[in-house]
Amino acid sequence: MFRISRIVTGLIASWPTLALAEEIEGSYRGIGSIYFTLIGAILIYGVYDSFGKRAAYIVGPLIVVGLYVMLPER
Repeated sequence: MFRISRIVTGLIASWPTLALAEEIEGSYRGIGSIYFTLIGAILIYGVYDSFGKRAAYIVGPLIVVGLYVMLPER
């Protein structure tokens, strides 16, 4: 249990670094990638829960590629 709490604390502490902070001319690509990662995880879990492992293996990469294409430009 102690390891899990340390892992969760580490993930929470490192989360702001995933925003890909840039200079004053920053874009929304960093925060968009965080949102799309969460949305993708939820969608892939929904496919796995509804249709099973085989469908998740097929549709999962399609969801990831589709969400990557939808990211805002730099």
